[in-house]
Formats: sequence, C-alpha cells, structure tokens
Amino acid sequence: MKTKEYSNGETTILWKPEKCIHSGICVKTLPKVYHPKEKPWITPENATSQEIIAQVAKCPSGALSIKGAQDNIRIEREDNGKKGRYVIYYNDEFAGEMTFTWAGKTQFIIDHTGVAEKFAGKGLGKKLVMKSVEYARENNVKIIPLCPFAKKVFDTTKEIQDVKS
Repeated sequence: MKTKEYSNGETTILWKPEKCIHSGICVKTLPKVYHPKEKPWITPENATSQEIIAQVAKCPSGALSIKGAQDNIRIEREDNGKKGRYVIYYNDEFAGEMTFTWAGKTQFIIDHTGVAEKFAGKGLGKKLVMKSVEYARENNVKIIPLCPFAKKVFDTTKEIQDVKS
C-alpha cells in the first residue's frame, strides 16, 4: 500500500490514500493543515505536533497515522467463538480492552470498553472500536454497540454506520 509522508520537522504524518474514506474529519478538525484541493494537501508546519497527533487520532479509517506512533501501539484480538476481546498495548504495557459477545454468526455485541486512566486522552478506546469495525468489514459481519463508549463512537462517526446492526 502506497504511503505519503508530511512532516513539520518534529512530527511526521503518514497518509495511505487507498485506506482513506474521505470523511472530511481531518479538514473539519484542523483546517489550517488539510487542504484537499491543493498540493501538497497536508501542511503540518501550520500546526503544533500536539494538535496534529490529536487530530490524527480521530481519523476513522486509519488512513492517517503518525510515523513511529504505530510502533508504540499494538492491538491483539482474542476470540473463542462465543466471546472475545481486543486488547491494546502502549509501549508493550497493557492499556485497555474492548470486550464483545457473538450474537449468532453474523453479528457481535460490544459490551465493554475500558482504558487505564494512565492512558486516557490518547484515543486508545476509539482505536479499539475502529479495529472491530475493520474486522467487521473484512468478515462481512455487523456490530451492536451496547457499551456506552462504543455507542458514542458509532453515533459520532457516520463513516462506520455500514457495520452497525
């Protein structure tokens, strides 16, 4: 998959065009950095690294990421056919989990999402939900978000409604 890099000298944004669903969240969140009709369309020098990192964490498709950041975050999926969970690690330290229960063969229920307080504000809970969305799309299954956090992510991220049951 093709990846383009855009840097402000401190932080580098990675963009995977094939993954982009053109939700426009990047442009709405940080309009001084994202200009879809210009080349280059990403100008990270127009924002602080903190602003960029916070915005990239909101990308619903994962098309935007921070170079090096993906090395710090790892998500593993466990599934016994009845129940399962996604576990997220930050710098190889357990940071949180999202649990689910299968409701037949074509849908599962997200029943809990939790991130350790030490890792709050890093967008890890949303990363867990988005990883389940990626799985649902790849496996043609639907998600029932009963967990209040997952429900909020689905309610505020219109681009993932295709997997909601």
